Amino acid sequence: MILGEDSRPDLPPGVSHDGPRPEDLGGLAYLRGLSRRGFLTSAALAASGLSSAFGLPPGSAHAAGSYQRPCGNVRISSSWQDHRNRTPPSGEPGTDYAVGTGTPVMAAANGTIRFVKTDTSTATGRVVGMAHDDGNYTRHLHLSRIIVANGQRVSRGQAIAYTGASANGSDSGVGPHVHTSLWLNTGSPTDFRATVDFESYVGDVTAPNPPDQEVDEVFIANVKGSWYLVVPQGTSKPRAVVLGGDSNAAASGIPVLNFSWDPSINALRAAVDGIG
Repeated sequence: MILGEDSRPDLPPGVSHDGPRPEDLGGLAYLRGLSRRGFLTSAALAASGLSSAFGLPPGSAHAAGSYQRPCGNVRISSSWQDHRNRTPPSGEPGTDYAVGTGTPVMAAANGTIRFVKTDTSTATGRVVGMAHDDGNYTRHLHLSRIIVANGQRVSRGQAIAYTGASANGSDSGVGPHVHTSLWLNTGSPTDFRATVDFESYVGDVTAPNPPDQEVDEVFIANVKGSWYLVVPQGTSKPRAVVLGGDSNAAASGIPVLNFSWDPSINALRAAVDGIG
């Protein structure tokens, strides 16, 4: 929802537009009255791409101990360190899980499919890449078949592909296995050597991906033409992240609040960490 310059936001319960001036309401209370104009699920925030593009807190790279192995507890034929120790080192260090062709490949955590390569060309063969809700990214290589589409939401443990041996233009370009790579703090890796050891982030935990929750403190603030993404930060003040231009804010699905009159700007500054 976009509030125009003449729109007056909802105020906290018991306060009317004819009552006290906004600056008298207390910055945080006034801010919360504004942000409740719209609601956003954590899944929608992740799918928007803003979480990775603008380095949102809290918790990128907090996946340790929560990722699921792609094919369960199977033998590792080549570790991440093995890939790094090769001469020359692997162009995409990862973990090779030794499984026969046709074994289901499971999503490591909740997220959105961001890359699908269905041909067998190059050393990777068929590939599926996934941006996770925590801001990290995984890829699975040498697949025989991919059963998800680019942009599709998937859940931890959901089958997304089947293992194979595809590589170098053939369905038998390598021995049967699945190669899994992990990057931290990116929704789209560009440095394919900058992976981390996926096995360090694997574990069985209770409810590793809680259900999507409504986040009513997330919105984009247009402060007289300066654009900010405002996100919660635990019990402290919400944090404002500067956006370039409007970052196609109206199409992002995130509520946009236009602050154009000075009392509302003053209240926003008092309530948020980082508004200039």
